[in-house]
Amino acid sequence: MISPTRASGCLLLSLLALVTDAGCATRTAKVAEQAAPRSKSNGVYHPLERGQTLYALSRAYGVSPDKLATVNKIHDPSSIPAGTKIFVPGASRVLPINPPAPSMLWPLKGRIMTPYGGRGGHHAGVDIDGESGNPIRAAAAGKVVNAGRDGEYGLRVIIDHDDGLTTLYAHASDILVNRGETVKKGDVIARVGRTGNAHGSHLHFEVRRNDRPIDPRPFLN
Repeated sequence: MISPTRASGCLLLSLLALVTDAGCATRTAKVAEQAAPRSKSNGVYHPLERGQTLYALSRAYGVSPDKLATVNKIHDPSSIPAGTKIFVPGASRVLPINPPAPSMLWPLKGRIMTPYGGRGGHHAGVDIDGESGNPIRAAAAGKVVNAGRDGEYGLRVIIDHDDGLTTLYAHASDILVNRGETVKKGDVIARVGRTGNAHGSHLHFEVRRNDRPIDPRPFLN
């Protein structure tokens, strides 16, 4: 016959074992929860393709650009490398982003004198060396929204390519298109010069997203 004292001790040991097992189970569950990837109910990761921007993702998913930038700790939305996985909170699936950014051709063949981000990070485009009078071509099809003289840019042309995307061609010696005119990819729109603050004959070329300069290289063939 088991004594009451021994029975009480056995019961206490059993209770301690149950409590210990429960604690271990709880800790194990927490570790598993932390290690598991975020579920689709919380959001999805969208791999940023060439030409896509944070603003395009914002329109497609209905999440503000500021929120996307904050969640993903992005300090400069205008220079996100292609292939970056952007976490979109609240999304249930990865959505197609349309329209895709147009593939652009080089508006002038020549040596790159100053790259995008040069001069201490302040250069908003690329400077392409050329001879005065060389043809400058439209990098992509679009509509001419500005054609004329503009301070330090000298004679310049701006073409709208839709979806907030524009290109700028500066320091021309002559402009061959008018505002409101529709141009095709490769059309000659101006000629190389050295107007404005240009030092020597060259083309200053910019790609802008929502009026903000971005790196043109991902767009160029």
